[in-house]
Formats: sequence, C-alpha cells, structure tokens
Amino acid sequence: MSDTPGAKRPDAKLHANLQPAAGDHSADRYRKRPGEILDRLERGGHADKEDLVAGRITPDGHAVPFGKQKLQAEINKRWLAEERERVNASRGNPVAYGQQSPELNEALQRFLRTQGSRGNAAEGDLGAKAAAAQEYAAKLAAKYYESAGNSESAAEQEPEAPARNAGGSAVGNQKSAARAVAADSRLSTADYPRSAYLPTTRADMAARGWDSCDFVLISGDAYVDHPSFANAVIGRVLEWAGFKVGVLSQPDFRNVEAFKALGKPRLAFLVSAGNLDSNLNAYTAHKLPRSDDPYSPGGKPGRRPVRATIVYCNMLRRAFGKTPIIVGGIEASQRRFAHYDYWDDKVRRSVLLDSNADMLVFGMGEQQIVEIAHRMNGGESLHEINDVRGTCYVKKDITYLDTPAFIERFGKPMHTLDYEALLAPRRESGIGNRESDCAVPDSRFPNTDSRNDRVQELQDTGPESIPEYRKSYSRAFKIIFDQQDPIRGRPLVQKHGALSVIQLPPARHQSEEELDRWYDLPYTRLPHPDYAREGIPAWLTTQHSINTHRGCMGSCTFCAIWMHQGRTIQSRSIDSIEKEAANITHMPSFKGYISDVGGPTANMYGNYCTVQQTLGACKDRDCLLPDPCPALRQHLEKQLEMLRRVRAVPGVKKAFIASGIRHDMLIDGKTAGANGDAYIENLAKHHTSGHLKVAPEHLSDDVLSKMRKPGLHKFEEFKKRFVEASKRVGKEQYLVAYFVSSHPGCTMDEQIRLAEYFKRNNWSPEQVQDFIPTPMTPATAMFYSGLDPETSDYVYTPTTMREKRRQRALMQFSRPEFQGRVRKALREAGRTDLIGRHKEALVPPGNEEDWEDDNPARPAGIGSGPATMKKRGNPYRGKRPRRQV
Repeated sequence: MSDTPGAKRPDAKLHANLQPAAGDHSADRYRKRPGEILDRLERGGHADKEDLVAGRITPDGHAVPFGKQKLQAEINKRWLAEERERVNASRGNPVAYGQQSPELNEALQRFLRTQGSRGNAAEGDLGAKAAAAQEYAAKLAAKYYESAGNSESAAEQEPEAPARNAGGSAVGNQKSAARAVAADSRLSTADYPRSAYLPTTRADMAARGWDSCDFVLISGDAYVDHPSFANAVIGRVLEWAGFKVGVLSQPDFRNVEAFKALGKPRLAFLVSAGNLDSNLNAYTAHKLPRSDDPYSPGGKPGRRPVRATIVYCNMLRRAFGKTPIIVGGIEASQRRFAHYDYWDDKVRRSVLLDSNADMLVFGMGEQQIVEIAHRMNGGESLHEINDVRGTCYVKKDITYLDTPAFIERFGKPMHTLDYEALLAPRRESGIGNRESDCAVPDSRFPNTDSRNDRVQELQDTGPESIPEYRKSYSRAFKIIFDQQDPIRGRPLVQKHGALSVIQLPPARHQSEEELDRWYDLPYTRLPHPDYAREGIPAWLTTQHSINTHRGCMGSCTFCAIWMHQGRTIQSRSIDSIEKEAANITHMPSFKGYISDVGGPTANMYGNYCTVQQTLGACKDRDCLLPDPCPALRQHLEKQLEMLRRVRAVPGVKKAFIASGIRHDMLIDGKTAGANGDAYIENLAKHHTSGHLKVAPEHLSDDVLSKMRKPGLHKFEEFKKRFVEASKRVGKEQYLVAYFVSSHPGCTMDEQIRLAEYFKRNNWSPEQVQDFIPTPMTPATAMFYSGLDPETSDYVYTPTTMREKRRQRALMQFSRPEFQGRVRKALREAGRTDLIGRHKEALVPPGNEEDWEDDNPARPAGIGSGPATMKKRGNPYRGKRPRRQV
C-alpha cells in the first residue's frame, strides 16, 4: 500500500483510537508524577544492550544527552563486563544445599537477610541486596568448580571469544559453533542414561543417593526434557539453583497412592496442568472430546483429568495434608482471578480457592520459583512469603497491603469487583420477578432456571438484553487487564467472600543474559526413556525448534500471551541461539532441518521500545495499531544476522520459520524501512518451506477492530511483496492464511462477506479456527459480557452452538458435508442469491441441514445442554427434516 501523503487509506478509521498521540514521546509526556516510583529495574524493566553499548541510556534506563553518549558508552561497557562475570559465576550445577559448607550457607543467609520483612532490601538499600546476591552466587559457583575439578568445568570457565561484527565470516561462525558444542559435549551423546534426566521413580532417587526430594513437580504432560516443555524448564532451573527435584508426570488421578510415588518433598509440591489448559486439551470448540492428546505417550487421550490443576492439588491434600503446594503453568495463570469458563458456561472463582493451593506463580516462572525456593530453604514458611513478584495468594487479613513499606515497593493496591458481584443474583423460592434484573436465575441453585443464565443457550439480541452482573464482569476484567505490566502494574485484590485473592505485579523483565542462562541448561532435548516405545507427538514437532524470544507487542484479543508473557519483547543473545542450533545438529533424529526459529511472533526478535522499558507498556495506546508506533525499534538487521548465523552452523541445511510472522510490521516504511523488504526476501530465499504462515484472521473492519488486528489491505500488500520476492529468488511459494470463525463482533452478514472473498480469490481454506473463549482474554470478556472491556460498547457475539457451526461451515463452503448448513444459513440471512450454479454462488441447490438444538449431547461435566436435551449419544443424531432449496 502506498504511503503517499494525502492518499486515502482504506482503514483510516480502523483502530484510530488506539494511538491518540502516537508521535508524542517527549520527556514531558512521561514525566514523573507525584508519588510515582521510577526505579525501573526494581519495578521490572531492563536495558537494551544496543542502547547501552551506544551510550544512549544508562544501565538503569535513563536517557543520555547526545554530547555525553561517548563517555557513557565506556561506563556501560565496564558495567556490561561486570554483569557478564556475575552471570557466568552463577552458571553451572551447584551442589545440593544439604552438602554446602557453613561459609556458603552464611553467604546465603546474608543474602536472605537483605530481603527485609517484605523484600524491601533492608529498608531500601538495593545496593546491599545486589552485592549480597552476587557474593552468594560467586561462592556457590566457586564451590561447585572446586568440587568438580573435571574437564567439563574447565570448558564452562573458558573465556568468551571476542564479539564479532555483522560481517563475520562463515569460517568464524563454524569455529564458534564447534566451541559451543565442545563446551557441552553431553548434548552430542545419542544414548542418554536415566541419570541424565530428573528422577521420576524412587529407584532414580536412590541411584543419586537421595532419601527425599526438595521439590516434586507434578505435571499433566509427559516428561520431555526439552526447553519447549514447561516442566523440564522449571525442573532444570531448580536443579541449577542447587535443589533436588523429582518429576511425577501424569499420575493416575483416580488413585491417591500414585501421588505418593516420590514421597513427601522437603519443601513443596509444584503442580501444573501442562503446556495447555486441560479443558482445551481435552475438548474442541464444540465441546466434543478430542481424539488425541499430543502431550501424552502415543498421543492417547485420557491420561490427565479435566481441570488437572484442581484435581492434582486435591489428591495431594488427601495424600499429604498441609504440605505446601505451589501451582503454575498456563491453566493456573489464566485462572488466577474469577473467570468465565467456556466449558461450564459460567463464572468460576479463582483456581487458588478451588485447588486449595498455597501460592500461584503466573507468567514464565523461573525468577519467582528460584526466589521462593531459596527463601523456603532459608526457613521461611510459604505463607509468610507475600512479596515475590509474579505470584498470587489468598489472605483473610489484608491490612498489611496499606503499610508504607508495601506501598513503597509495589504501589497502592487496586481492588477489582468482588467475585459475588460477577454472579447472577440468587432468586429465592417464590420471591422476585423473572423479568427483572434482580431475579436473573443462577445456575448454582436448584430453585432457579439455569437456562437464562447461560450465554451459550440464549443469543443476545442487543445491549438491553445484557444483565448487570455480566456488565460488571467486563468492568472487573478491564481493571485486571490494565495492571498486567511489570513496571506500571499495581497489586490487585479480589474478594471471594471473607477471603481475598491478591496478585502482586508481574515478575520483572529478564535480560538477555538471564534468558540465555535458562536455555543453556543441560537439557537432553529428548522424551524420558520410559516413553521410548510410544513416543510423544508434541515433541516430534518441536524437537528441532529454537525459541528466540518471549512476549508479543501485538494485542490480539483472543490471545493469552499478553497475560502470560507480557507485551515487552525479551530476547536471547545470538550466541546462545547459535549454540542451541549446534546442539540440535547432534541429536540422533536430526536430518539437517531446524523446524522453527521464532517465538510467539517470529519477526519480533530483538524489537525494543524505550517507553516500555522506562515506564511500562502504554495503557492507552497500541504498539502496532493502526500503524506501528514511532517509538518501536524493529531490529531487523539483528534478526537477519541471527538467522544467518543459524544457517551457517555446520550440519544445518535449512532453518525454517514456522511460528508465524506479523506481516504489517514488515511493510511499515517508518519503523522497518528498507530492512523490511530485505527481511521478506531473506524469508522467501532461506526460511520458507514452500508455504508461509500469516494470520489476517478476517476481512471486516468491524470484526478486526474487536480482534485488534490490522486491515486486510496490509495482508494484500504483504502477499504481493512476498510473491515478488519469491520470484526474484527463483521459487514458487504461497501464503497459508489463518482465519477465525465466530469471533466476537462477527455477524452472519460479515461471515458471508468473508465467504464471498474466498470465492472471488478461489480459496478453499483448510486452516480454519473456531474461536474458543479461553480464560483471561479480552475476547472472552466480550463473549460473556457482550461488551468490549476497552470501550464498554456492545459487541454482537455468536454464542450458540448453532451459529458457531454455521459460521464455520460458511468458511468451508466448498466441502460437501457443510453445504446443507450453508444453504440454511444463507436462506435465513436473506442471501439466497448465493445459492445456485452461477459464478458468484457459494453452493449449488440442494437439501438444507441444521442441528436440532443449540447444544448437542456432550460428555458429563462439560456443561449441560437444554433441559429438553435428548439421551446422550451420537452428537450428530437427530437432524431436522431436510428442506429442498
């Protein structure tokens, strides 16, 4: 699309409200307000290495005048060198705490004493806190190297090679890769013994000389020792920190004895449902059971329970009583407050209360779990630890939240609406008028008509049909959503009866060196030997992939990344990524092809925004809509260098980008410039396997505005540039476009327009995704409340199963099995002109088909259908008589 001044843009109104003053990033715009804390590192930020090396900012994130940048650059280089030494000193596999010397324990105690009663660093002395932490880490590593005394420790202590510039030779890259492999020769061994994995049985513990574990990690996924699997990462991080960790994967949730396999841990149980929400893992968008589970041996379903976090915790309480339990993972993170549950079709309370866990760690979790482990090991009770960022817990007495010490560190707490305010008012027997808001039935009580309280059984007809308690849900979500930033976020409190769920601000952003640390741990990158016969399907698709960064600057309302990883991009170093690529080449299954080099959005690697780092992500602006913000720095040259070095690793034939890209960023002339076209050509030449994934999602501006996605004209422009770049490099390649059906804001008319677009372009999309309202996303708040939480405007949403199925059928109108439903939908929408044998017709004449009810028979426990629902059986049974059109 041309950027000619004065040219009328097709989406001039789309997302225009998301950057009201996009170019205003002056100092006055972000000046410190009275009482505001701007210690960015303490509040959660980190400094960009390129800005530090150039001297544009100080290590704590403050801007440097142009005339003083050269001097500041020298200061920053010394600071970076010291920081690198500190990180290197803390690497390795420290000895277990039970074997530490008194001197080492004394260093640990000095570190813990600086935490203060609520982590205030001895009344604000952050310097003492940092010095004590560095002293402890250095002594811990020195003790390990002294006790090991082998070639592996020598390799770890090998001095770093001088940094290369962008013009480094391929020979230099090969030498670097060879050094990286030599530094960790364990990853080149094809046959790993059980001792290379974390213990999973008593026999494994005995082989290590353990009587008990410090932590037992219980997961709904099979144990795969790969950095793409959360249970492996958390287990390895705690092992790195010096703790004894056992893994109990997919225990028999029907048998309490299965949870006693590794015994009682010394410190705590760690519980996660796995890489996916267990409901999402088990059921489709139409609430039908999935036929497989890619995270289970052989892909067989049924190895984990639905609501695994709750089930596992309650079984642990039966087995071990009051032993501390910490929950985490995507399921727990997204359910930390009262939330709408699609599978129950009602608002559920916090998972902390249903699971009876002691603490919830949200986000990625490495920083939180290491601090919690150290402090519990130092003698603190888990109930006393109420000051770790990125955690939630339940308290009855919350008066301490208003103390000056707490407010000075975290800010004044914000109270969102109580859980009870989000529920339909209870209608006592014989009391109340059904027509009034105060008498809306509540499905939790037998004397109410639950049908009127379930959004999936009654389609909203307009804003007047939305009861007050659902409007309250939208307001509560907005309060919660606005505080999910490590720098500007404040503590949140939500009352559940006499108890309060408290969320501290998210964990601070991690630096490049810290991310490298977690990804450089000694993963075998293989499933546990217990699964040798069946294999793990999810591992097959990720075994040769590399995760380059975390976070996403996009604002897609249906995505949970914002609430889990945040909007700020946190990237690994190129050296670390190159080392991982070299390790992959020595895997027995590697044939020369790295399946994916990316993250949540592949082309956001290295992206940076000075505003985000200094004051947090903007609450009243969007990073990418309607156009990428001028404060955004796309480090495309860094991405191109990273990809070039991965390709140059010996043994790598191809390195694909399969995780998807944000196409509108690459065509933006202001932030991408000429590097945008260079990136597209590099993508076409080296990193596409014939098809490239992009996600325009829809064509309607009304729908895209609810999705927070760019206009379709940007997809068309990117498509044009990609096809041209493919021709220049002598390849015929195509885009795989992803579209979403039944998203909030999508009416039947809008879906018919999308089907017509497919017809005109001769598309028959196979990649169709039904919108699934997962907890704690803005789109889910729209689905349940009927309001956009950002604007409080009414949003039409397809909530009934009948309309969801019709919208999906319209996206795949060419498939014969859907054409009967398409004819029914077109006739009811008054678009019979699209039924026929002419050029514009979507389907030929024929029979109409439809489902008999909105919610066909479903397995017990996944939400009930209408009261008149037929006997459970085949969900496809009982279609209405066919009608000839």
